[in-house]
Amino acid sequence: MSEKSNNSASLKVLGVIALLFGLVYAVVGTLVLMGLLEGLLPGHETQEIIVIVLAYAVALFGLICGIICIKGAMDAARAMGLVLAVAGLVSLVYAQFTVGSFNVIDCIGMVLGASIFGVARKSA
Repeated sequence: MSEKSNNSASLKVLGVIALLFGLVYAVVGTLVLMGLLEGLLPGHETQEIIVIVLAYAVALFGLICGIICIKGAMDAARAMGLVLAVAGLVSLVYAQFTVGSFNVIDCIGMVLGASIFGVARKSA
């Protein structure tokens, strides 16, 4: 198996993971905002607007990045992986400073975005 097909398969797997990540993060965020779940996402219970917007941005970028990775567009996947990693980092740092809590889900988004960026960069 060649290096390019290995990277393409890895990118598709990461794309499926990113797609599932984005869906789950958006659904859980919505359930927390509705008051059906408590204590899962820092800043959501107190209706901290910027934390919520950043969380939905990370979820949306995860969905978009997942779709792009599954389609196999390497250049777009590299760009969206970087965007997902930066959005996850910004959300993680902002939640740490404003709410005083570490958000594991944003950390997962950051690592997932960096992984997608790295795999897409190797194959370009």
